[in-house]
Amino acid sequence: MSEVLHTYQLSIGYKGQALMPAIDVSLNKGDIVALAGPNGSGKTTLFKTLSASLKPVGGEVKLFGKDLRDYSPTERSSLFSLVLTEKPDDLFLKVFDIVAAGRYPHLDLLAKLKTEDEQIIHESLETVGISHLIDRNFVSLSDGEQQKVMIAKALVQDTPLIFMDEPAAFLDYPSKIELVNIMHKLSREKRKTILFSSHDLDLLLRHADVMWVVAPQQPLRQGTPKELVEQGIIDAYFKPIVAKEEFYWMR
Repeated sequence: MSEVLHTYQLSIGYKGQALMPAIDVSLNKGDIVALAGPNGSGKTTLFKTLSASLKPVGGEVKLFGKDLRDYSPTERSSLFSLVLTEKPDDLFLKVFDIVAAGRYPHLDLLAKLKTEDEQIIHESLETVGISHLIDRNFVSLSDGEQQKVMIAKALVQDTPLIFMDEPAAFLDYPSKIELVNIMHKLSREKRKTILFSSHDLDLLLRHADVMWVVAPQQPLRQGTPKELVEQGIIDAYFKPIVAKEEFYWMR
């Protein structure tokens, strides 16, 4: 088992105020890890801290054995990609241009796309099922289509670690299944490590290898979905309560 990321007594929050007790967790190569918790529990804050978008209140994050802060922005962009619910600054850009921006860490100083880069872009668009939108302006797309564009952008970045904050937001049920299939393909076939969050408890329980469960001012709890259900963590952190019998039926 190869460790990709590890936190040591990591404290997250704003203006020196921690949102929860110190966090000690790890991500291993090829794992799909789900971050779960109610609104305001610190999920997005944790994402931003792990991706160096926000400074920790205390502790450290190690990425491939090296302190996250010791990597340059360019180095970080070749190690992890980030899918947020935030939209691009220029909403009138075409889908191709937004997705192509994910290839920039791999380009030379002229930042010119090569045939190989364009092939990767087209493959990523096809993977998320939006090849037909390649020439559309981002602003003209539905919320679900826009979300798929941002996922495609992360895919072309071709990093060993992918952070996805609410990737299933705005997606209908068939699109959620497509997303799950994409995550499993990346994890099982390409050995990508994926950390994603979602409010869809069924999605989390069915498809995560490991879950991190958070709540305001409570310690982060981690384990397999089965372990967390049996320990009563899912019952305690989520409403309505999910019965153990329902969980075993799902598995």
